[in-house]
Order: sequence, then C-alpha cells, then structure tokens
Amino acid sequence: MASLIRRANGIYYVVTTINGRRSWRSTGSRNKPAALKFLTTKQQSVPEQPRLKLSQFQTQVLSYAKTNVAPSTVVLYGYALRDLIRLVGDYYLNNYTPQMVEQFKVKRLEQVSDVKVNIDFRTLRAAFSLAVRWGLIPENPFKKCRQLRIPQRRPVYLTPDEYQKVVGVIDKDWFRDIVRFAVSTMMRLGEIVNLKWSSVDFDRKLIYVENSADFRTKTRKSRILPMDPWTLQLLQCKERTSDFIFTFPDAKRLTIGYVSSRFKKYVRKAAIRPDIHFHSLRHTGATWLVQNAVPIYTVQQILGHSSIQMTQVYSHLEAADLRQPLLRISEVLGRDQSPLPESPTVLEIDNSTEDIGLSPQRDS
Repeated sequence: MASLIRRANGIYYVVTTINGRRSWRSTGSRNKPAALKFLTTKQQSVPEQPRLKLSQFQTQVLSYAKTNVAPSTVVLYGYALRDLIRLVGDYYLNNYTPQMVEQFKVKRLEQVSDVKVNIDFRTLRAAFSLAVRWGLIPENPFKKCRQLRIPQRRPVYLTPDEYQKVVGVIDKDWFRDIVRFAVSTMMRLGEIVNLKWSSVDFDRKLIYVENSADFRTKTRKSRILPMDPWTLQLLQCKERTSDFIFTFPDAKRLTIGYVSSRFKKYVRKAAIRPDIHFHSLRHTGATWLVQNAVPIYTVQQILGHSSIQMTQVYSHLEAADLRQPLLRISEVLGRDQSPLPESPTVLEIDNSTEDIGLSPQRDS
C-alpha cells in the first residue's frame, strides 16, 4: 500500500513498504493535488503483482529446472523449497523477509551440517531470484542475508594404503573399475554414470566431458581429459552393452544414489575413516598429483575448476611430505659448533617432588 508524505523540503513523496522496509519516491511537486495525481497515475500504470504461495511457486520452479539445469540441481531445488515450507511456513512469496531467512538458517543448522545449510541457502537464493525475474516479487530477501562462515577445510582423500583396503573389499569387478576410473580421471560421479562411448576418442586418447540432452556438468562447461595407459586399456577392453560406458551387468543405467551408497558400504567394510565418500576419489586423484609435484594449474585444468582458488585447497601436504625439505635447515644448524643442552631423562627427575608441573603445555 502506497501513501503520500510531505518532507521538510516541501516536496511530496510516494512511500511504499516492502518486507518491512520503506521505499521513497519523489513526486517532484510541492502541490498536493499534483502529487495525488502523480500517485494515482503510477498506481494505475503498475500492474498488480500476482500473489503466489511458495508451494505453488515450487511447482513452477521444478518445471523450469528440469529443462534448464542439471538433474542433481533439480533435486536440490525440490528439497530446499520443501524444507523452507516445513521450517518457516507456506506463505505468499512477497511475505518472506530476511528475518525468516535467518530463522530458516538457525532451524536447519539444528538438523544438518553448516555446509549443507549453505547449499540450501544458495539454492533458495537462486529460486527467489527467479521469482524476481518473473515479476512475482519486487526483491529477493535472501540477498540481504549471508551464508554461514565456514573455515576452509582440506579435501577428504584416501591415502595409498586406504585406497588399497577399499579396492580389496570390493567383490564386484565392474564396480571396482568405476572406483579406479574415478581416481584416474578425477571425474565427478554424475559425469561418470552419464559418460557415453561417443565421448571417448581412442585415436587421440581423450575423454570429452560434455553436456547432453539429459545431462549437464556442474559448471555447464565442457572439458577434455587425456587418458593415462590404465584408463585407455580399461575402456578398450570393456564390452559395449549400452550407449553408456558404466552400467549394471545387465546393461541397465546406474544412478548416482546407488553408486554413492554402495561405495559407502565398501568403506565401512574396509574399516577406514567414515568421512570417506565417493567424491573423495576425485579429491584423492587431485591430491596425489599435487603431492607428486604436478603444477597446480595442470590440476585445475584436469578438474575443470573455473578459478585457481578452487584448486588451491589441494595444495596441502602431509607432515611426512614436509620432512625432507626441513632436513636442509637441520644441515645448516648442524654447522653451528655450539653444543646443544642435554635433555633431562626420567631418571634425573626428583621423585620426591609431588607436583613438578609435567603436564603437556601448548606452544605459545
């Protein structure tokens, strides 16, 4: 609802309140009848925005997403909108406020990880941006809120020993090939289950990771991967029972959900860290490359990252990898002829002292 207010400068302004926030628009007139005429004209010229509840909008978003984004993103839209309705309520779109967004973040954080909350936040922000673009709401309440702050975490990857343990417990040859292929190519699971024979160039030893009618890559960009000898031999010897390279033994299509859950079962059977999941195989290949001195820019191209910053998270090294370079410092220090003080042994401690402060101390 708009109203007319005269400010101290004598000019009349049209004031509208949207999501609890006032918006001022000058009529350019100090004459009230002229200002009223301006207000009436503007109200008549601006069509009333359709009133749509979130549940109704959800149906439109999913219909749009099925033809414009990757299938996995369609699923994200569906679950995120469902959870917003469940935790906050099913209101008309223009009734959602930044306060409701914050309420959603708090309640969602009680159920899932901070990473998942941010995924839901970005998904809902994109959905409400569609509502703005379609003229359903004047502004996006999510744009006035921020994602949760999450410290940068190292990618979870398998050590060579852990990798061998997992491969050793896989009792299906065709599934073991998928796991090895994931490490050797560092392709995402969605890219692997949607990979077709037509995307493999055996003469040039290349794999084309590309969009198709029923699949879109995460970045919506295509990339080209060179095949190492093992990958090339695997595909050359593999029987073609379908347009898709990796399928069930009966040639039926694999799903992301099946491969992911089956891999987790093998991880539990191998009795290794529980935080390992199928995407860790992509992290594993990238980490092994970096640890073998492959330039980070090359790793970026293989992974298909749009910026080098995304790839920098793989540049971590374990303490064992750092020990060799530190030996050089030890060699320099060894030239110092000053004798090092001898460290006291347990036998040198006076056992008669009741409290000698031997509890571990933090380095300052």
